[in-house]
Amino acid sequence: MIKILLIILLIVAAVLLFIAFKCLNLVVKPICYTEEQIRTNEINDGFGDAVEAYETKWKREDLALERNGITISGEVITNPDAQNKVAIILHGHTANRYASLKYAYMFYRKGYHVVIYDERHFGRSTGDFCTLGQEEALDLKMVYDYVKQVFSEDCLIALHGESMGAATSLLSLKYIRPDLVVADCPFCDSERLFNEFVIKNLHIPPVFVIPLVKVLASLLYDYHIDQVSPIEAVKQSDVPICFMHGTSDDLIDCDHSKQMYKVCKNPLSQLNLFEGAAHARSVFVDKKRYEEILYRFLDSCNA
Repeated sequence: MIKILLIILLIVAAVLLFIAFKCLNLVVKPICYTEEQIRTNEINDGFGDAVEAYETKWKREDLALERNGITISGEVITNPDAQNKVAIILHGHTANRYASLKYAYMFYRKGYHVVIYDERHFGRSTGDFCTLGQEEALDLKMVYDYVKQVFSEDCLIALHGESMGAATSLLSLKYIRPDLVVADCPFCDSERLFNEFVIKNLHIPPVFVIPLVKVLASLLYDYHIDQVSPIEAVKQSDVPICFMHGTSDDLIDCDHSKQMYKVCKNPLSQLNLFEGAAHARSVFVDKKRYEEILYRFLDSCNA
């Protein structure tokens, strides 16, 4: 009887370990969509004007920065009408810089130079895995420092991120002080995000899986899930933050943005919910309102 129980326990442990490994790898080694796939999606979603401007009108210079053996590949888009203002745009999980073009187009029209780049492991950047913001925030600091060198120390810098890119932008507030952040559908805490994923998709108590995920992440990737907490960075910062989030987001619930908005220190910070918008689809659901909110926020920040 004891042997049978031990066998059952070993089988259960093996199954849980397998589940934990699969969950972790969905994050650190996800599907990476090609530039052509994202380009096609952007055009089909009604952002062909941004793609056309990027491919045929804007002046672009290649950007290649290295940190700890990882090369971050991107582009600096110079705007002849810019007034020493720069927007750094970060894409989301599984995507690449083509997904940033719709937002880059808005900032460009507002008189900004724009920097877009592929986050580690995606697009043309290198890296065998991603860390959902842990290392990406330090990569962003590297890009931020480069922008200061190129455009001057006193240039105004805006960050805009979508999903993982939004979380990365917020996490970077531990290391840099941009003039403002626009965070589109970010998560507030990665451990909470993992917990919600397990409950929603596996229908088992996270307590059986998440501790294993955390151990595997630390051992295999030096990725410390419990330290990737954008809300903690927001608490420590006085930078104005504009949150955008869809009420029908079934990947990262809009409550993540609500909780972070509550702890914002800067009175110019704001929370904007888009009724019926799914994950990273706020700008698609109501492009006009999204742009109006963005421009009003920039104006309120004297940006």
